[in-house]
Amino acid sequence: MVNSDDTPESREARQKLDDFLKFFTDALADPEHKDWSSTIIRNLTIVSHSIAPPHPSATFRFTVQPIHANGLGNLHGGCTSTLFDCCTTFPLLMIARPGFWQHSGVSRTLNVTYLRPVPVGTTVDIECEIVHAGKRLASLRGVMRVAGGEGKGAALAICEHEKVNTDPPVEKL
Repeated sequence: MVNSDDTPESREARQKLDDFLKFFTDALADPEHKDWSSTIIRNLTIVSHSIAPPHPSATFRFTVQPIHANGLGNLHGGCTSTLFDCCTTFPLLMIARPGFWQHSGVSRTLNVTYLRPVPVGTTVDIECEIVHAGKRLASLRGVMRVAGGEGKGAALAICEHEKVNTDPPVEKL
């Protein structure tokens, strides 16, 4: 996936992603947070983004740390779900405006299919796209792959995520 053209809209979309990641990184900076949910955002980086229709998208990179592992030394399934919950939501921020996904909504369904184990130390790319974003409902999709190398790495997990918009109505002038 390549980044959108260097347009004001694309730069604004990237800035929204950067600001959101920084907000959560700062909010979760407390060293007392020792669960995987508080360490996920700090370990995410933005690889690419595109606001191009019909499916705006973003790709994030994440390296599995020991805190994210199950007893077998692989990425815990709950952590995988949390990653998908966060990452598939972020592209909505790129198209958000008052009254339209400004607060990123709440999850309605989150279906994750686990395809391969992801050992500690593995770096993955999480490719996320907006399949549809309407006034009240959004359908999002994610694929977790091994990062790096030539082309796309093997798919490790896939996700379908539906959200409900919770934004208050925009006041009409």
